[in-house]
Amino acid sequence: MSLRSNPFVEDALGGRRLTPWWIALPLVFLVLILGVQTAANAALGAFWNPPAGSPASQLKETITFAVAAVVLILWVTLFERRRIWTLGFRRPRTGVLVMLGGLLAGGIAISIPALFLWGIGAYERVTPPEDAVTGPSAGVLLVLLALTFFIQGGTEELLTRGYLLQTGGAALPAWLAVLLPALLFTLIHGVIGDPLPFATIFLYALFASFLVLRLGSLWLVIGFHAGWNFTMGNIYGIPVSGLPPLSTSAMYLQPAEEAPDWLTGGDFGTEASLPAVIVLATLTLIAFFAYRRSPARRARGAVRP
Repeated sequence: MSLRSNPFVEDALGGRRLTPWWIALPLVFLVLILGVQTAANAALGAFWNPPAGSPASQLKETITFAVAAVVLILWVTLFERRRIWTLGFRRPRTGVLVMLGGLLAGGIAISIPALFLWGIGAYERVTPPEDAVTGPSAGVLLVLLALTFFIQGGTEELLTRGYLLQTGGAALPAWLAVLLPALLFTLIHGVIGDPLPFATIFLYALFASFLVLRLGSLWLVIGFHAGWNFTMGNIYGIPVSGLPPLSTSAMYLQPAEEAPDWLTGGDFGTEASLPAVIVLATLTLIAFFAYRRSPARRARGAVRP
């Protein structure tokens, strides 16, 4: 089965040229992620090295993601000669509202395993670190930090669920076009060899791919991605994908001493927990069947900006 007739992939075929999938993969992984983001981080690090987990550190990381996104957009507009909205940004007027809805959905999704673990005593609330900004005083700062996750998560979605899914979908069988970006997304999170975090992140990548193919845009998954990470890191104070806990959070939860890592996720965070795997497996099945039930084609003219 091919994805060429899917409206999301069709959007990429309207330019003067489309980058072959076998060039797009190293372009994203080697050039944009390992090259551009690393170079941007090094350039900023020459004069700006905030403490890990601080709001300034979150901002610095956000800038490196934004640089990679800008370079990809320049490639698509200048080389492929197609418009920015074809990358997955149909209906921008309503897209922002959909993205905010995704933020709420992502927050609820990660709250299910986190609050379950807290409720059964596998997580416990702990005293915030000495330098932490927490409680009501963190309110305004938390709103600003939520915006950084839209850029961070949005860039990851743009590179993998957006660009790679489109370029692969134009030439590869559907299963391979979905599988390759999902594996790349999992690889860049450094979880190869760790079964539970691998399962969670890989399942998320599949879930997001099916959702994008069903909806024809990135708006919802960008919001979901942002809500998932923001809620985990800045609401519950739990490590995000194994990174150090953030210094600004509404509260701080950590695994109880007697709780096993397979249940809580250990130092990696809730994403490496069995409850999170179950939640994402369920969401992936729902998204898959929603995609399979979607019309094969939709009228394109009615949904353009």
